[in-house]
Amino acid sequence: SLANNKKMNESRRHHIPSAFVSDIGASDIESVTNEIKSNYTRALEKIENEGGSNAFMKFSRALGEASEASAQVTLPSMTHADASTRAASTIAKDKLKCMFDGTFSRKALYEALLVDASQNDLIGSDKRASLHLLNQFRRVGGCALNSDNDRHALAEKQKKIEVLCSEFIQALNEDTTCLTLREEELEGVAPLDQFPLIHQEEAQKGEASPESLLRKVSIKSPYVMPVLQFAKSPITRKAVAEASAKKCQEKNTALFLKTIGLRHECAALLGYESHAHYMLETKMASTPERAEPFLRDLLSRMRGQLEKDLAALNKLKIEEEGTHAKGVQAWDVAYYIRKYKASLGVDEAALRQYFPLDHVKNEILSIYQELLGLIFTRVYDAQVWHPEVQCYAVSEAGKDSGDDQPPLGFFYLDLFPRDGKYAHQCVYPLRPSYQKDPNHRVTPACANIGNLSRGTEGKPSLLRFREVETFFHEFGHVMHCVLSQSKHSVQAWAWSAVPWPGGVEQDFLEVPSMMLENFVWQPEILRRLSKRPEDGSSLPDAMIEVLSKSRNVMEGYCRSRYLAMSLYDLQVHGGPGPYTYDGKLLDAAALYDALLTDLSGVSVIPGTFPVASWYHPMMGYDAGYFGYIWSEAFAADLFSEFEAQEKSIIDSSLGNKYKETILSPCAMIDGETMLRNFLSREPSLDAFLKRICA
Repeated sequence: SLANNKKMNESRRHHIPSAFVSDIGASDIESVTNEIKSNYTRALEKIENEGGSNAFMKFSRALGEASEASAQVTLPSMTHADASTRAASTIAKDKLKCMFDGTFSRKALYEALLVDASQNDLIGSDKRASLHLLNQFRRVGGCALNSDNDRHALAEKQKKIEVLCSEFIQALNEDTTCLTLREEELEGVAPLDQFPLIHQEEAQKGEASPESLLRKVSIKSPYVMPVLQFAKSPITRKAVAEASAKKCQEKNTALFLKTIGLRHECAALLGYESHAHYMLETKMASTPERAEPFLRDLLSRMRGQLEKDLAALNKLKIEEEGTHAKGVQAWDVAYYIRKYKASLGVDEAALRQYFPLDHVKNEILSIYQELLGLIFTRVYDAQVWHPEVQCYAVSEAGKDSGDDQPPLGFFYLDLFPRDGKYAHQCVYPLRPSYQKDPNHRVTPACANIGNLSRGTEGKPSLLRFREVETFFHEFGHVMHCVLSQSKHSVQAWAWSAVPWPGGVEQDFLEVPSMMLENFVWQPEILRRLSKRPEDGSSLPDAMIEVLSKSRNVMEGYCRSRYLAMSLYDLQVHGGPGPYTYDGKLLDAAALYDALLTDLSGVSVIPGTFPVASWYHPMMGYDAGYFGYIWSEAFAADLFSEFEAQEKSIIDSSLGNKYKETILSPCAMIDGETMLRNFLSREPSLDAFLKRICA
């Protein structure tokens, strides 16, 4: 169970992140950002002036300190209540990204590091971090370019890309588009009170006519999905699906197109065939020529299942709408998938009654503690950026927690949607693990930024099963972050949401959390996660059996759609366009339409360009969206070791091995080596192919 100590000793208190507050303003952000930049620049100039003596260690420390300081001014862009503060934070992030990227164009620093590398025989993670940083001077700063003009042009293009991406993300986060729908148009969707009444006062007094019972439906995901899954009216579903697919389209389409053009120009300056080749060079997949065949092979394997899935959905549509009904459209998919699962016994609405958020949260935390040998202690007096946010300290179970024993790290839970808040799900790094001096390692911290379904007045928050699965998955990222034991910040857990450099290979990033996500589907775990508020009962065995069997239902369609999007991501970053597909030359929008329609069997809604609201290609997953299924393939191999346990899938001994070989090393070791260290054999795709082709 969770530790609930309201008082923490002074040693632990010293390690709590202290800069995340709700009353930070735009002027504070500007001031702190300037201070970070000034301190960092002075540190680099000192290294350059002193030459190569111990340059790498000094540089690593400077990177760590600047990275640690950055989150206090970048987090508000994702979470703050005030629009002007969010805008200032977005500007700060752009400035810091340019600052960190600009590091790698400093030739004097590069030369000092080269001298240091030639004089000191580094080993282990020191050597790996040093080589990585030297490579960044070539890849990011263009230090291998002979022309100063080329280096300057590269830096200017990179700055423009950062601004374009930030504007794209900010537009999505700031979007408050809502549709106004009559209650009868929402027939089938429950509860209706998740959608605010337009005329609240008249309705409460009983003065509102049936025609005036209008509901405001946000196009944020927690509100869109219930409508697409349950609204009986195809007109309603189409209106909501179309509004969602057009989200920020007018502004973000141009931002996306400019970005992919600039990315290609940067890759060409650096001597790469394409931006995709540039991005994959540091991934496990290594080249587009290796990644694309992997995706196409999976598409080929899924083709038969895709055809069966579409036939089943079409049959259900004809049964409901008549023989005149056209084929399944984009706004039909979620509705008829839900109905198809219901025909197999999976009742999404009934399932939801068993997953109250508070119970799910407490059980997820409890399961992770048992599996990984940890203790989570609620930190009640931690500074937080919103009253709903909770902070926890993470410690090793069974170890002395005396005054000189700092926590392994900290995590924050910020689980509900708010206007202006990041509208997707992610784990946001707050500070990296790094060695500040020989006697002081800074412990990592992160925030789980969620958008889970809220409760309504007098009723608990009840989660859709997909939300339960997502929460479990995201918490895997939390553990990967807070358990990192890296000595250098560039080897700590991070991803492109933050401006500082760090993290594992991107197509390994999802492996640890996807492995842990597999636990959600196991009967033992489902019994623990479920608890109906009315009577405290867990999911009945019959519902567990049906739910477990439904895991691969409609996988043909769902995976084919994902694979089509992954191929689009690689191809649109494979050159400047126009793009050749099926013998035709297409622009970026037409290419998306063609790939999705052809490979998923369902047409894109006419007049929409959903890429304009797709976070991933503009948040560092450019030419990297394929990494999810690449990661999933190896995650299945890791999970097969837990599946083989006879007594309980929560095997603490195996969990400890997972912690030590996969989570704690973070980027101190390459992904393939970590896989081999845990498996004690070569990694295999057998477990993954067996599951998806069953």
